[in-house]
Formats: sequence, C-alpha cells, structure tokens
Amino acid sequence: MDIRRLPLWEGRYATYMSNDSFSALIEDQGEVMLELTSRTLSGARINALSLPYFRGTGAGVMSDPNSEWWQGNEALYQAGGAYFTFPGPSGERMNSVDTYWSVRRYGTEEAHGGVWRLSEMKSREEGNRFRLEKVDMLLPEQPVLYTAIRITNTGDEPLSGSASWHSMLSSPLLETGSMISSNARYYTAYALSRRESGVNRFMPGRVFDELRHAPLVRGGSADAGYVPPPTGTYDYLIGKLPDKDSIGWIAMNNPRCQLLYAMFTPRTEEDGILPFPNADIAENYLGRMDAPWALFDGATPEIRAVTLGFNTGPKGTRNIVLQPGETRTVYVGNGFVSYDNPRIGLGFYSVEPTDDGLVFKRTKSWAFMAADHRFTALKAQMERLFSEEAGD
Repeated sequence: MDIRRLPLWEGRYATYMSNDSFSALIEDQGEVMLELTSRTLSGARINALSLPYFRGTGAGVMSDPNSEWWQGNEALYQAGGAYFTFPGPSGERMNSVDTYWSVRRYGTEEAHGGVWRLSEMKSREEGNRFRLEKVDMLLPEQPVLYTAIRITNTGDEPLSGSASWHSMLSSPLLETGSMISSNARYYTAYALSRRESGVNRFMPGRVFDELRHAPLVRGGSADAGYVPPPTGTYDYLIGKLPDKDSIGWIAMNNPRCQLLYAMFTPRTEEDGILPFPNADIAENYLGRMDAPWALFDGATPEIRAVTLGFNTGPKGTRNIVLQPGETRTVYVGNGFVSYDNPRIGLGFYSVEPTDDGLVFKRTKSWAFMAADHRFTALKAQMERLFSEEAGD
C-alpha cells in the first residue's frame, strides 16, 4: 500500500494512492480524479479515465492566457476524469468542481491496512453556504476506490441543489464493441441543451425499459449499451435505479481487452445517507461540435468518450434540500479490474453482492470484483476521523 503527495503542474498538487495492482490519482484542483488504473491480463497498466486534450494545466481558466478559448467555463478547464458536483450547474454559482480543495489529513487505516485521505472545500457565497468533506479509501487486494462526501449546510437558510458523480471514460477501455450495463429499471434520453452543439441519435423524451431497445430519432431502435463505430452523435440518458436493490450500479466492460469498470452506490437512506436515485450515461461518439470539444464552434469533433454517473436529478434541477446545520452523505465506489472470461461479450444482466465482492452475471458467464460494497471499512474510518475532530 502506498499514499503520497505529488506536485503536478504550476501550483497544482495531487494525492497518489495504490495497492499492488490498482491505483488512483486525485488532484486538489476541483478534487478531480485524473487516474484510476489497473492491469490488463497481458500486464499493461492503463488508465480508465479520459483526460481531454484541452484540459488546462494552469492555476485556473480566468488567469490562463487562452481563457477565451474555454469560453470562461471553469468546468471545461477541469474537464475529464471522475468528479463530484454540488450544488448546481457550473457557472451559476460556486460548484465543488470549480474550486481548490484542501487536503486536511491522510494516512494508513489500521484495521485492514488500507490508506485514506480527507479533503474539504467550503462555499461562503451568500445563499450558497456549505461545506464538503470527502474521504477516499483504498484497501489491500481490492480494485476499488471508496469515496464518501459529507454535505453540510453552513448557512442560516435551507439550501437546495443537486448532487452528481461522473466518470469520463475513453480508450483503451472504450472502443467499438465495449458494452454499457446498469440495473436501472427504465431510461429516458434528453435533448441537447442550449450550450451544446451536436446531433441526437436517440429520441428525446421517450421512456424505454432496456438500453438495448433505445428509440432512434430516425425511427426504429438500437442498443444504447453497445459502443458503435463513431456515429457523429451525442446523447445523454438517465435511468431510474430500483429502490428494492441494495446498491445501484453502472458498468462498462471491454470484451476484447477483458476489462471491467464499475460504479456502485448504496440505495438505503439509513445513517444519514443521501442515495442517488438515478444513473446517467453521456455517449459522445465524436458528436460534440462546440468548442473546445472541437477546435472551434462547428468544427470537426475531437473527443470520443462515454461518461457514466449517478445523480439526484436532471441538470438544473433543485431536488435536495438541506436545512441549516444538516449533514447528508453520499457514497460511491469506483472499481476497475481485468477478468479472465472471454465468453462475456455482451455486457451484464445482473450484479450479485456477496460477502467478498460483486459478481457480474450474464446467463452462465460471470466476472468477479473484490469489493466492500457495504462501505463498512470506509464508514468505520469516517467515524474515527470525525469523532477525533469533534473531540479536539
């Protein structure tokens, strides 16, 4: 196990966490995870996450000599990787991904021999006062980064907003033939927003039960879970997670490279947990023609990526209300592992939680990910950390 602080670009630092076969790199700026790496069966170490060519390396977009190229959008300056957003759309008011986080503590966890880090950010904007405290943990022999974010309303009035976690994935995990799966019960595609330039592949506003039966704009249907050759389209889909399942999950597997990326989150509201009711998928198959996804508005698209996530509602909604002093916590596991089963080529129908991890099943074929899907170790570490701080 290893955990250490690293300098990256000018004035920007990150924390590196690893066990024997898995690692994560989390930057302080925006608290964006830049790397989540695992090894293929042939031994290559690869990053599942996308870092777009236009991602900035300066202190911030407003001080960058080319700030106009990012159209003054701090979120695009920080685009890519995996990240948490709260309380609303970027640019409207302070968002968790638009600011610098402070790493308060990090170290080794005694019970299992894992490593952890505690970071935080605060907003003191009028009518938008909150504190986020984030704990990340990596355990021995488990290819999962466990994350908890405590959201506290530090203002004198109720705070409304929305929360989401997103992981932007690209090659070599993402290629033609990769498959997207989830336990969402039904899905809806959304039209492009006014800030986006592109073409929809799937019919907006139509509800469908399975990814493989997504209605097309031109008529008929297609499998939205199958990554096609570049289509020049961009689609954003939201799926409703089932209340009866203990976890919500969404995954991408690459059957040729035999790689599996999976995100999971608890569905219970016990112990102050704020559950994510939705999973979402953004499929950008060279379909964004607005800068900087293209070199200029209307130019040739430069990015092919799929973003998987969880959210509390569509963009722009205000569906969380925290009373003054109230704290709620979200949990997300991000796992990335190779699997030795060449028969799995069409995604997964179900995930079975076991005492040791998660079994991803498709008929008689399966893949296993060692995981603490109950977040037991992370919850215990959080209790120790915050009880110690309360006693200081």
